[in-house]
Amino acid sequence: MELPPDDGGLEDRPGDRGREHHRAQAGRHHPLLGGPPGPHTAGHLPPGVLNVVCGDRDTGRALTAQRDVALIAVTGSVRAGQEIGAAAAAGLKRLHLELGGNAPVIVHDDVDVEAAAAAIAQVGYYNAGQDCTAPSRLLVHERVHDAFLAAFAAATAAPAYREATYGPLNSAAQLATVEGLLSRLPSHAEIVTGGEAVPGPGFFYRATVVAGVRQEDEIVQEETFAPVVTVQPFRTEEESLHLANDVRFGLAAGLWTANHDRAMRATRALRTGIVWVNTHGTTVSEMPHGGVAHSGYGSDLSLAGLLDYTHPKHVML
Repeated sequence: MELPPDDGGLEDRPGDRGREHHRAQAGRHHPLLGGPPGPHTAGHLPPGVLNVVCGDRDTGRALTAQRDVALIAVTGSVRAGQEIGAAAAAGLKRLHLELGGNAPVIVHDDVDVEAAAAAIAQVGYYNAGQDCTAPSRLLVHERVHDAFLAAFAAATAAPAYREATYGPLNSAAQLATVEGLLSRLPSHAEIVTGGEAVPGPGFFYRATVVAGVRQEDEIVQEETFAPVVTVQPFRTEEESLHLANDVRFGLAAGLWTANHDRAMRATRALRTGIVWVNTHGTTVSEMPHGGVAHSGYGSDLSLAGLLDYTHPKHVML
């Protein structure tokens, strides 16, 4: 499996607690992950329980085809999940997939616009947006759209975001992908702030806000996995939910409102594995973390995450 930049730490694979052995393949862009397990695991696990294998896609294919591999857990792209799923089908192997994100965040007109904009900006650009649950698509009620856009752009362009709030993109390839996505913006879209790489060494990209986008635009439909956030207006609650659900991904979503009944309606209607209300990104170990549709299936964390790595056995004497 090839991991995206910031998803190696969350997924504490619980098979170790279920007395299973693990083979973990580190992606080619993860030199630190590809080293030996180190003292943080060597002192706690018996020899052979966790095996780190360095390699490329061919290595992954070999592991997938190995007969004694019973379950394959992947954090990666949709394409990687599809290819591994097709390969695993021949051996009827179980899969645990965490794939793309592209999280919508709905902002209603009954919130503190300045506070909501600042809070969403802080989590939206965490790790340069390289988080599967990062707020990527902001859907803002038309009555507060302009005020929110101005506040969000101001928060994004604040000195902290220009200095040390987040680091570079994962690779030159990812930087090229982001630059290509922004270069293909349709004429009706507007880059409010950012929209360019930082001059100098490294793969740094400025925090970017794109407004004027439409639902069918590539930048709305596809996961950017970068410090790039779009802002769209909506008129009604029903429209906001339609726009939020009208992509192929379903990992996480957010909602900002002072209306409890509206929040409960939205949490039922949003087709994602995680919904945050008046916050974003908060995670506790007791709650499951996973998605639906092209975001994959299976859960990390919680009892559900543990059960994914076990199988029931009925014994009668």
